[in-house]
Amino acid sequence: MIDAVAEPIRNRCSTGDLTEADVARAISSIAARDPGRGDEAQHVYDALTWGEGPGQIVQSGLQQWLWYQLPTKYVTDEPGYMTRIAGVAAELLDELGLDAYAAICRSPVTAGVHEAFDRSRRDGYAAMQKALTSSGIEPPDLESFAWGQVMGIEEAMARSAAENALEKAIATDELVVGGRGWRARQGEITGLVLDSDHPSQPGQTWRTAIATERIGTWIDDASRRSGDLGRLRAGIGKQLLNPIGPPPDVAERMAPLTWLLETFGDEQALTQAGYLNKAFVVVVHADRPWEDPFKADRPPRTETDEITLHRLRGFLESAGGFRKRNRLLRRTKAGAAMAVDPVVAWRAVVDHLGSNPWSRFVTESYGLLLLGSDGPVSAKLVGRSVVTIAGEAGWRTAGSEPSEQDVSWSFSDSRALLELFGLLAEDGDWANRRYRLTPAGETTMLAMLRATAAGPRDRP
Repeated sequence: MIDAVAEPIRNRCSTGDLTEADVARAISSIAARDPGRGDEAQHVYDALTWGEGPGQIVQSGLQQWLWYQLPTKYVTDEPGYMTRIAGVAAELLDELGLDAYAAICRSPVTAGVHEAFDRSRRDGYAAMQKALTSSGIEPPDLESFAWGQVMGIEEAMARSAAENALEKAIATDELVVGGRGWRARQGEITGLVLDSDHPSQPGQTWRTAIATERIGTWIDDASRRSGDLGRLRAGIGKQLLNPIGPPPDVAERMAPLTWLLETFGDEQALTQAGYLNKAFVVVVHADRPWEDPFKADRPPRTETDEITLHRLRGFLESAGGFRKRNRLLRRTKAGAAMAVDPVVAWRAVVDHLGSNPWSRFVTESYGLLLLGSDGPVSAKLVGRSVVTIAGEAGWRTAGSEPSEQDVSWSFSDSRALLELFGLLAEDGDWANRRYRLTPAGETTMLAMLRATAAGPRDRP
């Protein structure tokens, strides 16, 4: 015999229809049964609404309170206090006709989160994140948008709007959590919210308002640390407000990357030292569509003899195109997509050029200075400007302010790849080098800067 699927628990009324009088009656009813629980019910109500009325009670706020604030923000040694207060919350929500919310308070999921926090903070946070994700109302990251861990006002409001839309979709069975394709539908609903009209900014959507807010923060953060960096960022801020597409000759620019990924195949064996096998290196040496900057008189013996191959391999690992496993280097799904679509490869360059935050900062600082120039710029002068900017911005290498050598070394791999892709041109001899961005390079650098400026913030 197959058990019938239980009907989901629904709220009997909407929080928007509740009044303060309804809340007062509910708390009085609880107090009549137990005065102490009545006081705690008042506390629960205050914690969920912050004095803004019963319309502020929503599932996302309830879950945040139950699964984060209750375990981490209450200072008490009382054993089982989380279970007791969650029970009071359930009693209050029952009285208000919010049966679905009361069920969350009593659910095994809530009990599991509390038990995990009793064991350790680490276990608790892991259980909390799993509970939030499985609830269905946690707005997911999209291919074209990622939520930041640190949010401005616009982003926080947009996220709240997405949470409310997802909650409504679940309540009306438009979104069935755990059902077939529910993750995709969850993403669609989130995207519709992001692209809906902003309630108070005519002509803006939530998505564009978030981008504007993030770019403004990016400029303001720089201005507080370095006047030069702030002015450089402010000078191009308006150019970053809208998405930036690839250059017209993107296929030609990305040819070295797509050729290598196609030639590579699904996987290649690695040597004991972790380098690509000699047979593959020899194939690359014979057929590569680029001129290696350090020509040798004899065929390569190891990957490091083909410096461009070595740099591309390092970039593709950092960009997720290659993944190392034991003695094999494998091409990922992302790498396979780059191999057949130069726009995908270009976006990988935009998002991942610069192997770490310091290298990315240096690369973008060079880009800002070159974008603001009228022609070729002395490599020495632009390098010295980056040193000054980095020092003012608070960067430190080996405990001291960055030197010209630190900056030059950090920029070297990015510079080599930018030149390989025809995005950066170098004029003059070694002692008097001058840099300039090509037209494709200007587009790519603006896209890189936008990816950082309008991207998610992970720290204040």
